[in-house]
Amino acid sequence: MNEPYQDASMSTLHARPDGQTAREPSASVSGPAVTTHYSGTRKVVLLIALLAAWVLANADRIAMTISIIPMRTEFSLDAREAGLVLSSFHVTYALTNLAAGWMADKFGSRRVLVFCVASWSLFTSLTGFAWSLASLVAIRGLFGIGEGGFSPSSSVTIAEAFPKERRARPKSLIIGATFIGSAIGSGWIASMIHTHGWRFAYHVLGGAGIVMAVILWFVIKDSPLQDPSVKKAARPGLKALFRTPILRRTALIFFFANMLNVGLISWMPTYLVQTKQVHLLTAGVAASLPFVFSFISLNVVGWLLDRYGEKRERLFLAGGAFSMMVFMALMVISSELWVLMTFWTLCMMSFTFVYGTVFAIPLKHLPDSLIGTAAGVVNFGGQLASAISPTVMGFLIVHAAGSFVPAFLFLIAAGVCCFLVSITWTNRGSQMA
Repeated sequence: MNEPYQDASMSTLHARPDGQTAREPSASVSGPAVTTHYSGTRKVVLLIALLAAWVLANADRIAMTISIIPMRTEFSLDAREAGLVLSSFHVTYALTNLAAGWMADKFGSRRVLVFCVASWSLFTSLTGFAWSLASLVAIRGLFGIGEGGFSPSSSVTIAEAFPKERRARPKSLIIGATFIGSAIGSGWIASMIHTHGWRFAYHVLGGAGIVMAVILWFVIKDSPLQDPSVKKAARPGLKALFRTPILRRTALIFFFANMLNVGLISWMPTYLVQTKQVHLLTAGVAASLPFVFSFISLNVVGWLLDRYGEKRERLFLAGGAFSMMVFMALMVISSELWVLMTFWTLCMMSFTFVYGTVFAIPLKHLPDSLIGTAAGVVNFGGQLASAISPTVMGFLIVHAAGSFVPAFLFLIAAGVCCFLVSITWTNRGSQMA
């Protein structure tokens, strides 16, 4: 009988066939690492390039939450149809995470990551040619395929350039671009729509992405895993990874956290315009503020994880989830716009504790040869929720005759579930099935 996959970085003890408990080998003999040599200067350049690519990716993504407002008028979309457009990206994005993570582990991150940037940029530009609801859904789905591989392959890039003990900070910096990109996307796309229309903005974003793909090709080094002289350790399949308690629970936590986060950011601009009578341009600029504060918060979380996070991941996860739930509830009862915006900002800053931790877990607890696949599994959970949340909210808004209260209560329920799963998180029992 074949022995189950084991790795010392994931579990200290495992059961032997004779019923006794044996200690696994130390991390130093857990298999070949993928770390390759980057000089100090090249590491800085690499981080800047990855940060810029993530900023662009999330500007492309968040642009839809603003442009959907004039799109609804142009294509005569109701809230349910708008929710379908907002969700279509996340369906294909979630599925592509799994395949792209495995490919980045097998072939190195360079080719996978550059292909992702080039392809999503193409489909971003094509969004500007959309002519109907069906074309919008189809193009956004193709855009999701392109962008879906970027997150797990960028985790592999971080693992290739940095040792385990220093990975949370660069990873938090890179995924923090989610918020910078969202801030730029919210403010810039609103301004662009106001002056040139939404179609022109998508062509500009697509062209910038092609340039970024070329830059990344020259910045990222080939992985040592592509060297045939490097012996590749046996790796479990996706099924085994999904059965691993540490990954399954981490993915479930991100599922509920992202259900709240993506639902909120997808519909908040529309909520501000329709319910609070805020001008579109003002709504776009106002929506950028929570993202700026969240970027700062996430980088603090990365520093805390590297310095104090060992064996404290559950505290980060549960504390962030509880705060999200509380601030989301306070948003529902807020009447003043500035109070609403304050609680939205605090809710998103709370999300960064969950967000930073779930992506640090594969980098800290898994062998290097599995980081891309594992990150894909975790992100699959979050993006599956992203595909569900905007659509569910759209249906709830329609059935509540335009009221956002039931939709916001749905998000609070997601926060409660995130907290309940978070308090059960543990890194024990993390060996592969």
